[in-house]
Amino acid sequence: MSLILALVSVAFADRVYWVSPPAPADIEAVGRTLPTATAQGLDGLVSEAEEGNPAAAIEALRSELAAVRPLLAEFDGELQIMARLQKATADVTVLHSEADADLLFAAECFLGNAVHRYFGERLGSEPGAAPYRTVVGPAVVPAGWVDAVALRGSANPAMEDVPEKPQRLGYDGVRALVGAMPAASFEIGKLAEGAEVWLDGKMVPVKSGSRTLLVPGRHFFSVRVGAVALLSGDAVLGEGSTMRAEAPFGPRERDELVKLLGGGDGWAVPAAAQVPISGANEPVYLAVPGRGRPQLVRVDRGTAEAVKIVAPAAEKVKPVSVHVAGGVGWMSSGDWFLLNVDAGAPYDTSTVNAVAPALAADVQYRKGLFAASAGVSGQVATGEFHELTTGTSSTRTFVYPHAGVGLPWVQATVGPLFPWYVGVGLKGRVPVTAGLEVVASAVYGVGLAVPRADGEPDFEPLPVISAWGGAGWRFD
Repeated sequence: MSLILALVSVAFADRVYWVSPPAPADIEAVGRTLPTATAQGLDGLVSEAEEGNPAAAIEALRSELAAVRPLLAEFDGELQIMARLQKATADVTVLHSEADADLLFAAECFLGNAVHRYFGERLGSEPGAAPYRTVVGPAVVPAGWVDAVALRGSANPAMEDVPEKPQRLGYDGVRALVGAMPAASFEIGKLAEGAEVWLDGKMVPVKSGSRTLLVPGRHFFSVRVGAVALLSGDAVLGEGSTMRAEAPFGPRERDELVKLLGGGDGWAVPAAAQVPISGANEPVYLAVPGRGRPQLVRVDRGTAEAVKIVAPAAEKVKPVSVHVAGGVGWMSSGDWFLLNVDAGAPYDTSTVNAVAPALAADVQYRKGLFAASAGVSGQVATGEFHELTTGTSSTRTFVYPHAGVGLPWVQATVGPLFPWYVGVGLKGRVPVTAGLEVVASAVYGVGLAVPRADGEPDFEPLPVISAWGGAGWRFD
């Protein structure tokens, strides 16, 4: 019988491994292309996470063993010892050192001691003993002692773990029975460069194809490159069975794979990388971030295949939208000087230039790149002499009802510019977010002759120029 332990992953849908941390836009792009994919860093292809928390399991076992030792002196204390140590020893799945193995050996010896002491000759027949017994040849024996012998071979248990003579004789009998069984073995397959192998807490020579004979029972192995765990496992080996460790893909092999990605596609996936890749049993992709345009390569079929990134769906634009905006700008008119000079307007550029807050609103129709609009904007000239006389009153306000035509983002405009102009201009808007826009407008107002009463000559306004910018909001 052969028991093979290798890099075998749980099957998922498409699996994506990023060679470096992706930006949100990269994640979104791959999500569009492979909607059901799971993603992780490329180190996830290198390192197999150790089951549970090995260090915590060892510390829990240490604590439990210390806590149950006094129970040996209590009436039926063996029942608590068995229940607590059975769980604590089963939770240990990785041995990182000889000290870890020594602790587990002691716990298995103490567990077997409690089983033998409590059940005695009833071990093979008592229903309650079923979780704690196993069969070795013709005998029913404590399972903990079989695992202890498997872990430490001919080593003797400490007196505190098996303190009484009947149990020590029982342990010797189990050791003799297990030692007479055909050996199991541990075989090393292909390993990554720089890999080290631990078997039952001890480092063993690294040589592909080498085989170590083992006493049947529970055994532990791990493969690491420095602090990176490539593979780990534990198994109960029967007589004649083989446990095999193969982990050819490590940090250096990962770096070589990343270099191949720089050459586009069409290259053969290295055999070392193919082991964990094929173990996924699903399509496997490597992804290189690209600021929203990542490189995506499928690699599970043995040859790198470039995958085209799906473009984002075209945003559906509603044909009619309403826009409102506000801002501030500049206006200029020579009439401010001419109409206010008698009131003391200075002969200065400040008289013909004004700061002017603005408000605007329009409705736009769009079809493709063509857009037409109808709207109104207004500015108020500020300053002491920035008002125009209109009959018996005066105004600082310039109102511009207008029509526009052009692109959705910039249009030519025309319309009356009150109080007495025809305006021609440009207006533009740049979307910032879903509704927010940056807006700008410029208008040149051509003056219209204004009749005067009592036969006076018509008033001929000078041109007015305005420009402003600000922020707006779009309602679709």
